Amino acid sequence: MVDIITDSERAELEAAVKDAETRTSAEIVLMVRKGATDYASVETMAAAVASLALPAVLLPFTQIPALIIWIAQLLLFAILAAVLPMLAAGRFFVGKDRVSRDVKAAAQAEFFAHGLRRTTARAAVLVFVSLREHRVEILPDDAAREAVEPKAWEELAARLSEKMAADRMTEGLKDTAHQLADLLGPSLPREPGSDDELPGVIVH
Repeated sequence: MVDIITDSERAELEAAVKDAETRTSAEIVLMVRKGATDYASVETMAAAVASLALPAVLLPFTQIPALIIWIAQLLLFAILAAVLPMLAAGRFFVGKDRVSRDVKAAAQAEFFAHGLRRTTARAAVLVFVSLREHRVEILPDDAAREAVEPKAWEELAARLSEKMAADRMTEGLKDTAHQLADLLGPSLPREPGSDDELPGVIVH
């Protein structure tokens, strides 16, 4: 199985978070997930519908034996059932709104599951990347949210999305960590002796 990120990329991200957190009391967590949800059932349904529709396409060619059509249906289903998940095609079938809701819900679940809501300063920020859907969500806790204008979160996510589209995700995540420190540092400076309460990088 191919790793989502390499060991060297993880080390780079961890170093970027560690450096960023020297300038702010905010806890920065970079999370990379293979996908926010599983569209396997949608992809399987699409493969089934296409294979069931095949006889209608072949009707004009009445000389084709029924057995050949049946075999062609099975082959088409097998091919599509294998290829569609590889292309992450399910996200196209369900629509952008459904994908956006799924990614946001997954990010919120991870925010609570990994304790970002339980930090001492209530200043944690989750940078959530979902590779299958090519989406980014940035979720700040209360203190971090109050320290930054709402538009800034959207701009951060947009810049990271651009880097992902250019196949420069690691660079984009490192930049995001440093930009968060620049934004949060003035209102939430690093406190002497403060502990690191959360892991800087989570990948799964």
